[in-house]
Amino acid sequence: MHKPLFLITAGSVAAVGALVVASALPAGAATSVRAETTAFTPCTPPTGGGCADTPVTFTLTTTGVLAITAPTATVDLGSGASHNVGSGIGLPRNFGAVAVTDNRALDPADWTATVSSTDFTNSVTPADVIPATDATYTAGAITVDLGSGLPLSTGIVDDTGTGLGLTNGAQDVVTETGFDGDNAATWTPTIAVAVPAGAVVGIYDGTVTHSVS
Repeated sequence: MHKPLFLITAGSVAAVGALVVASALPAGAATSVRAETTAFTPCTPPTGGGCADTPVTFTLTTTGVLAITAPTATVDLGSGASHNVGSGIGLPRNFGAVAVTDNRALDPADWTATVSSTDFTNSVTPADVIPATDATYTAGAITVDLGSGLPLSTGIVDDTGTGLGLTNGAQDVVTETGFDGDNAATWTPTIAVAVPAGAVVGIYDGTVTHSVS
């Protein structure tokens, strides 16, 4: 159910029985422009007296933004045996919390979070690389971001299913549609790396990047 969070009325009495309502926001503010006609019933003067109707207007603006946070310290996905080809490195929910906060107060407040990854390079022998495509990303359960104080987005979709193969390019992981106003969501993804044939022992480093728009 949509609720107009940006309802700015500039009204005037036109023909009898009608109030013309048009919305606008000042330059530079986040905007939601609306134009509509609302039924208007003139006041009824009391017996022996009079009455006056005065249209009232107000403006709602926001300085809020759409943002995403993810762990900034190095995340250790775990370890595995190089000879155990195809085995997975990475315990469930091993990446840490990823959170989207949307303070734009828009109608609708749609957004899409994406993920990309570099290839993983052996820190001892840099010529040895495990490609990003050998790793999968699973978003898992999506919950409210308690720290934000904002409601959980409705219309949330986990685009990763049971596992999305990572690539060097951005791919959708969580999508929000159909929600009005400020909202937030948090998930703790799992990143699992399948040990490829011919893998060389060592510590492999890469960078996973989240974004939202």
